[in-house]
Amino acid sequence: MTISTTKLVDNNFHIIVNSNGIGSEEEQTLVDVVNSNDASSEPKVSIANIAYEIQGTGNVTVFFKNDTEKQVVLSGRGNYGLKPTEEKIKDTIGDILLSSDSNVTKYNVVIETHKETGYN
Repeated sequence: MTISTTKLVDNNFHIIVNSNGIGSEEEQTLVDVVNSNDASSEPKVSIANIAYEIQGTGNVTVFFKNDTEKQVVLSGRGNYGLKPTEEKIKDTIGDILLSSDSNVTKYNVVIETHKETGYN
């Protein structure tokens, strides 16, 4: 089974996507930034918030396609991005991808990105 994503919102301010799947997924597209509404040739978004529930003992990793150093590793239940100690991940051109470990039995992720630059 591969990742199942549903775009909930794509307006002039942000993109919100719900995603669920199982373990052993590599580099699945989570947020299709390039084909989002009003995108120019180099759209940039930031990861503003991720709400997640990861079942099993593995991790789910969320990262930008062209910059694997800026990544968020998720396990258990919680959210990322709303706390003062968690900075907004931004300044990368490209889609946001997701991969999951083989010992993830099921996950549900809702990600909110803010459109930063490169939009009409």
